[in-house]
Order: sequence, then C-alpha cells, then structure tokens
Amino acid sequence: MTTVLGQSKAVSYLTRVAASRRPAGAFLFFGPDGVGKKLAALEFAKALNCQSDMSRQSGVACGECPSCRAAEKSIHPDITLVDFLYQARQEIKKDVSDSKYEEELEKELAKQQHISIKTVRGVLSRAQQKSSQDGWKVFIIDHAQTLQAAAANALLKFLEEPPARTIFILLTNKRFAMLRTILSRCQPVAFGPLSSETVLQLAREHQIALDNPELAARYSGGSIAGAITADKAITILQENEFGSPSASMAVAGGLSHTLVTARQEAHAVLDVLMQALHQKWVSAPDAASQQKIVTLLKRFETYKRSITRNVSPALVLETALMSLDGTDLSL
Repeated sequence: MTTVLGQSKAVSYLTRVAASRRPAGAFLFFGPDGVGKKLAALEFAKALNCQSDMSRQSGVACGECPSCRAAEKSIHPDITLVDFLYQARQEIKKDVSDSKYEEELEKELAKQQHISIKTVRGVLSRAQQKSSQDGWKVFIIDHAQTLQAAAANALLKFLEEPPARTIFILLTNKRFAMLRTILSRCQPVAFGPLSSETVLQLAREHQIALDNPELAARYSGGSIAGAITADKAITILQENEFGSPSASMAVAGGLSHTLVTARQEAHAVLDVLMQALHQKWVSAPDAASQQKIVTLLKRFETYKRSITRNVSPALVLETALMSLDGTDLSL
C-alpha cells in the first residue's frame, strides 16, 4: 500500500489489519474524490489475498505472486470493483468483440447515477459463493452514497451477517448521505485532502496533462480530481483576461455552449475564486477587510446554488465576477 500517497494514517491502519488476518466484514472508506480511496481498497484486497508468507505477515502485497498479478490486471476472481462502469457493462447486451460495444458502453455509462438493486443483488449472489483461493472475497462498492433505497436495504441485511471470509468496502465522498444503519455496521477509515505537493507529484507520475500544474494543485481542494477541474477553470479565467475591466463578460462568454458543461465550468470557476478569496481573507490586514471578504464568500455560495437552478450559468458567473469589482483578487 506504499503506492497510496498522502494517506499515511489510513495506510498504516489497513496494513496492520491485513497483517492480523482478522479484517472486519465491512469497511467504509470516506473522504473527497481523487484522494486514494479506491486505490487503497484495491491494494488492501490484494494484500489480503497475497500468497507470499512474508507479505501475509507484513500486510503488504508482494506484487509478484499469481494472486497479485491477477489483481493488478483486474482479473482476480475474488476481487470485484462495483462502480458505474461495472454497472454499465452489466447492461450491455452485445459481446465485447462487437464493433458497437464501446459506443453502447459509453452511452450506458453516461446514464449512470445510482447503484441499482439489480447490481447489488448480483453482487450478493456472488458473495455467497466460496472464494477460489485461500483468501477473502472482496467487494469494493464505489459511489456508495448513490445506492438506491432498495439496494441499500438489501446490502444492509447482508452486512448484518456477512459470509465467512467475505469483505465489503464502501467508498463515499458523502458519508452522512448514507443510511445510518449501514454506517453503524462498517469500520470507518478516513481519507483526508492531499497536500498541494502530493497532488502535483501524483499528476506528474500519472502523466495527467495540466495547463497550470502549480495553480491547479493549489486550488485542487486536495485531490487529483479537483486539480483537473480547477485547471480547466483557471484556463477559462486566464484565456479571458481575468482581472481586466472586461473580464466579467469575457469569462462568462467563454463557457461551453452546452448547458450541462457550462454549469460544471461555472461551478468550477466559482470554486477557484472562492479559494482565492479565502486566501485573501487569511492575509487581510484588519477585521474590516476580512468582513468584506466574508460577505463576498456568502454571495458566492448563493451564486453556486443559483447555477443548479433554471438560471443561465453565464449570467450567474458574470454577476459574480462583477461583484469582485475593487477587490483586487488574483490567482
């Protein structure tokens, strides 16, 4: 699990659990998107199923045995990642070799918003089967906060009496959006925001192309996903001369012509500007200056809520930028 950067506390705990060979039946990995929850879950599952005696004692997968190699290729029979891609694949009727398979998969993936009862029933059916090796059957459910009510209740009944050597790992960025009864049956493992340095390091290691890597890392909110979103927002601001007298109209006009995308872009721009305002608040010379910034931040929260309603994102963003007049805000 050394590949999971910036999460030393969670990694240390999971390593001890893997070495003890006495894991709980269910875990909840919670924290922002893009901070390593999924990678940690996969590494934990790999460590539990590692066939090396030394690795079993240390709690760290060897990466070389047949089990580890299968896990790294995502073909391990006892490690299942249940996410929107997994669910979309279950809905495709065509064979993988069909020329239209990828096209249909992309369309189906775009529809995914919830983990369905159909998917959970299929997973629970597999969970009752014996493991193919002398290890654990591990089911990793991403976007666990999107479980439909019936799906959550079906899973809950299973978590109350999980089969032997079967583990469920739920991943979520919204811990308290989930059923309390499910939360009470899971061992919680917290994943915090990453440092800007770690975000930048991960972006370089994974060859993620960022136009403004340092700025994107600074405004990422502590995650790779946040860095990618922030980078797009910063590019929109820079290309439309943020800070100039005409910036409000230019930035708003630089949004996508597609409504859904324009809302996402406007939301991301507001997030970056709010972080810049917060940094300005920290360095403000007096209480009066801080109070002006607090007032602006409250307005920006209102602007963000407006974007989700039937209001033009370009109009909302233009209004928000005009409200910064005289603030001397820079990225």
